[in-house]
Amino acid sequence: MRRAESFVVMLAILACHSPTAPLDNVAKVYGRLSGLVKIGPNCPVEREGSPCPTPPDAYALRKILVFDEQRTKLLFTVDIDSQGLYVIDLVTGKYLIDARLVGIDRTSDLPKVVEIHANSVTKLDVNIDTGLR
Repeated sequence: MRRAESFVVMLAILACHSPTAPLDNVAKVYGRLSGLVKIGPNCPVEREGSPCPTPPDAYALRKILVFDEQRTKLLFTVDIDSQGLYVIDLVTGKYLIDARLVGIDRTSDLPKVVEIHANSVTKLDVNIDTGLR
């Protein structure tokens, strides 16, 4: 390799480790947000001790929403599985969590700011009241 070519290769290598290189090369540290979503009541008259089961499509209609902490940008829309579970890996930091509800649904569990820590699970369960009576 000629001297000029060696110099160009060396500059390229140094540029990758430069303090002004793009931050995309920096390894990001993740944590996990997960929880269980309960939806009910699911029929107009539920008897104590024998609730109506939540149909799997009820979970598919609702979503967990992950915003930046100030709620200026929607970052992720998370599906809820047919058992009511959701999970997402997030870069460490603070996020505002909310839900996309259906009809007259309501919950007192959201919106909520959560902090995601490196290599750990932050649990946030959500109870959705369908308003059926």
